[in-house]
Amino acid sequence: KDELVLYNGVDTSKFYPIKGDVNITFTIGCVANFWEIKDQITLIKSTQKILEDGNEIKLRLIGSGATLHSCKRYVVENKLSKYIIFEKEIAHEKLNNFYNSIDLFVLPSYYEALGCVYLESWATNTSFVGIEGQGVSELIPKKERKTLLAEVQSIESLKEKILLAYNNRKIYPFDERYDIKNTIKEFMNYSFFKSDD
Repeated sequence: KDELVLYNGVDTSKFYPIKGDVNITFTIGCVANFWEIKDQITLIKSTQKILEDGNEIKLRLIGSGATLHSCKRYVVENKLSKYIIFEKEIAHEKLNNFYNSIDLFVLPSYYEALGCVYLESWATNTSFVGIEGQGVSELIPKKERKTLLAEVQSIESLKEKILLAYNNRKIYPFDERYDIKNTIKEFMNYSFFKSDD
């Protein structure tokens, strides 16, 4: 049977780069439901290790869910509240400003087909780090995978990838193939839509 893998697209009329102020403190952002598989606790612990090494960073976490309370408790118990900030969910139309206000987007999820948040951040020219073996790994050029993908639930591996971004500040230009107008066009032009007549 004919088969097509259709990747999420991103609406680049809603997600795009905005020139703004440069952050004094390197800022990481994460937008995700607080579920175990989203694994924000690994991101929090990686951030803690980076801070313990004397680096100046900030982590902004947006979302709600079952593991939010335990993540907040860990941050308070480890005196990280000055550096790790929990924010309420924001309206989708305000996410473009969020991505443009951070230096790095990180989604530590280890069970993720292809989170649209990766494409949203990428469309704003905000670098991102993901986890090996998830959907986003198929979109990243092979030569960049060692830089942009951390091992599943590994505090040290995620710390290493964040530090690469912290020290490098490289921008990975958005791949226009994943603009939603192009993904839809590919889907509509695919052969199983064409008549046999």
